[in-house]
Amino acid sequence: MADAQIVEVDGPDGVREVRLSSPDRVMWPDAGITKGDLAGYVMAVGDVLVRHIGDRPVTLQRFPEGIEGEEFYQKNPPKGMPDWVRTTRCRYPSGRRHDQIVVDEVATAVWAVQMNAVTFHPWPVRTDDNDDPDELRIDLDPQPGRTFSDAVEAAQALRELMAEIGLTAWAKTSGNRGVHVYARVAPTREFLDVRHGVIGIARELERRLPDLVTSSWWKEERGERVFVDFNQACRDRTIASAYSPRPLPGAPVSMPVTWEELPTVAPGDFTVLTVPDVLEDREDAWAGIDDAVGDVDAAIALWDRDVAERGLGELNFPPDYPKMPGEPPRVQPSKRRQDKADDEYMAPKAERDAALREEWGMPVVPPVSPMLAKPVKGLEAKALTDVEVVYEPKWDGFRSIVFRSGDRVEIGSRNEKPMTRYFPEVVEAALANLPERCVVDGEIIVVRPGEDRLDFDLLSQRIHPAASRVTRLSHETPARFVAFDLLALGDDDLTGRPFAERRRLLEEALADAQAPVHLTPATTDRDVAADWFTAFEGAGLDGLVAKPVDGVYEPDKRTMLKIKHERTADCVVAGYRVHKSGPDVIGSLLLGIHDGNGDLLSVGVIGAFPMARRKELFEELQPLVTDFDEHPWAWAKQEEGTRTPQNAAGSRWAAGKDLSFTPLRPERVVEVRYDHMEGVRFRHTAQFVRWRPDKDPADCTYDQLDEPVSYDLSAVLDGGVADTVGGGS
Repeated sequence: MADAQIVEVDGPDGVREVRLSSPDRVMWPDAGITKGDLAGYVMAVGDVLVRHIGDRPVTLQRFPEGIEGEEFYQKNPPKGMPDWVRTTRCRYPSGRRHDQIVVDEVATAVWAVQMNAVTFHPWPVRTDDNDDPDELRIDLDPQPGRTFSDAVEAAQALRELMAEIGLTAWAKTSGNRGVHVYARVAPTREFLDVRHGVIGIARELERRLPDLVTSSWWKEERGERVFVDFNQACRDRTIASAYSPRPLPGAPVSMPVTWEELPTVAPGDFTVLTVPDVLEDREDAWAGIDDAVGDVDAAIALWDRDVAERGLGELNFPPDYPKMPGEPPRVQPSKRRQDKADDEYMAPKAERDAALREEWGMPVVPPVSPMLAKPVKGLEAKALTDVEVVYEPKWDGFRSIVFRSGDRVEIGSRNEKPMTRYFPEVVEAALANLPERCVVDGEIIVVRPGEDRLDFDLLSQRIHPAASRVTRLSHETPARFVAFDLLALGDDDLTGRPFAERRRLLEEALADAQAPVHLTPATTDRDVAADWFTAFEGAGLDGLVAKPVDGVYEPDKRTMLKIKHERTADCVVAGYRVHKSGPDVIGSLLLGIHDGNGDLLSVGVIGAFPMARRKELFEELQPLVTDFDEHPWAWAKQEEGTRTPQNAAGSRWAAGKDLSFTPLRPERVVEVRYDHMEGVRFRHTAQFVRWRPDKDPADCTYDQLDEPVSYDLSAVLDGGVADTVGGGS
């Protein structure tokens, strides 16, 4: 990776210096376009780009590893932002407010590229009034079976319609298959009114071109037509800006064009590589847009006429919006029951959440899906370069979000189902240690009795339908709660705040907490994290998690990073289960390793094979199929307490699922990749590496496995390791 560069950009107060790290990072692999190329593009078109997005709140669409990697939308200003970058406060449909950046100068756009931003998404409002749009935007989206040329035809008819109601239309390619049509309007109406104006225009256009255009929200009703996406006019809905690159092959740009040009161009004509030359040959096609300000009231009059004369009313809002007055049921038409009134359908999630917020007296309420992590290979992984992160131990337990409001506690889970009844001691600990109103993300763990090590198997046994067993196990194998994030505190929703601030508030909130509630250690020092990665495994921990310091909390999105241990082992293939797709397709291979007595113990499975390979494996393994008479896992020969696939054929984790297997003569050896052991088994599903025909099955023993050096788990739980984030703990 090339060294960082200092880019000099002219600004209103002189030259700005912007640090551009990893300029040779490839952002568009198919075109070979790098981060440095993207910065060069932004500087080349910077004046016209800023003309169209300046003085507006902007959301950045970021791709830390290029467009083929993970993406996320940056709304909150990130930590470490230059002091010359302006911000403005915005209000969202939920009622929450926070700042967003404003791209007022080219240097800000270049700095956004340094943050690996590809696409700029400006709001249709100005910073001095971000409740009343000054821009009417219409997104013409060709549905399957339609093309860009169909969107062009619809745009030309739309231009005529808008002219009839006193609006000057301006066109640009979307950068994909569609066309965006804009008009400047006086900021005299709020978002809902402007949206109604767009719906009025959409319905009138549909009446004029019924075979080409649709305003149907539900995809099943659109057919092969061009959809007028009226919900892009909602608050907090944005469209890629003029001159903004798009994260698509070829690095296309959403390009303003004249109406004369529109029928002659193709989306692929305008890319990060070609647009600067186009602007050399002609001026900005939207140069006069700010001088053509119309009145949105004429568009709203179309809506009013449809309501009064045709009985047409509200259309569906985006799914994250609260239920709006007059809105139809949020159930696609084919699934609606004809004998069921609209008000009998379940209210949308946003409305249900509003009722729950009132019930709980908190801004964040259950259920909430936890934020997730994607795996990276080691602390030197590309995704960890050029980004400031906080490292934490990766706990091996049940991911849980604990909600507390007064005397009420609920424990949420990874799948959003409550686990409150299974952990009464955690409920008691939450009441004793957590703030009176809060939402805390963390992990429920169990420590093996008599040992200083986590035990996931014992934790798993806590999920049981019998209340008497739950009570008994809460005393015999009590659980603990390790906190590592804070989603809400009192009346404050913290999910939109950067992690560094959430961590500081969590430390303050748990400053006096006592076991069994613990605050996870954290550090920004990579060397310390490397030591933890090695040492903590001996206490049963699962690796490390890295959290961007400026990251917001995004439920069910893989915005964190996880670094896990990776080892290999040679295992005996002792059986298989068939795939759900058919009896002649391999689902998984059952693995065994010999213990010190020479007995073959079940250690886990491998199952991630392409479908074609699953069918080949079935044919390959048929000569090894045997019966249980001589098989080491014969159910009739098992001693009580020995875990094998056969005596685990029924499982509380897969009720009703057939877990029986076909035995194989234990003659084939496979090398697999695994992270760590839980007792005698792989903790997680192993991964296939290669077949080992050179290995004798008898040599597949536990002696080959790494044994982590023991580590004092209590030191991790009770703050006996250095914490180098914020004020420490």
